[in-house]
Amino acid sequence: MGAARVFRSMPGRVLTVATAFAGLVCLVAMAVGGGSELLRYGAVPLLVVLLVWAMFWRPRVEVSDGGIELRNVLRTVHVPWPAYRGADTRLALKIETTGGDYTAWATPARSGAPARRDLATPVDARRTATGASADAAALEIAARHTALREAGHLDRVPAQGAPEPTVRWHWDVVAGCAVLSVLVALGAAAG
Repeated sequence: MGAARVFRSMPGRVLTVATAFAGLVCLVAMAVGGGSELLRYGAVPLLVVLLVWAMFWRPRVEVSDGGIELRNVLRTVHVPWPAYRGADTRLALKIETTGGDYTAWATPARSGAPARRDLATPVDARRTATGASADAAALEIAARHTALREAGHLDRVPAQGAPEPTVRWHWDVVAGCAVLSVLVALGAAAG
């Protein structure tokens, strides 16, 4: 039907790049100050960069012909179209499914002036706009679901055995944060 659309926060990506640069400056300053400082406190900027990356760079919402993928901080949820029931955008994008509701970290609801501007913009223009607002993602999801349904792609789903959303945890992020937290604690105890 169409190419996948990805919604992610541009300010979050800028924040991540700035944080990574600041972390690199900290590590270089520690290395210049002496190897012992780098060993003792080097995990602190690494932990901060990892947390900022996990919270602001990695999260996204992808809408494709195969379904909706919500990549959040600690888990990714794939919602196949037969499991999709609706979307809510009050606080953030929330996908309602046959297996429960899932919220997207990457697409907060717009507020204030941006929300008022959105209301003055035609729906088609909002749907094609770039950005990571919950409204833009919900409009794309609704349009893709309608197109797939009208093309007959969702008609052949059996009532019993319809696919359910799948959840995949980001154990790599959890493990990285745990290891770096232990190294920060050990460095603080040694300092």
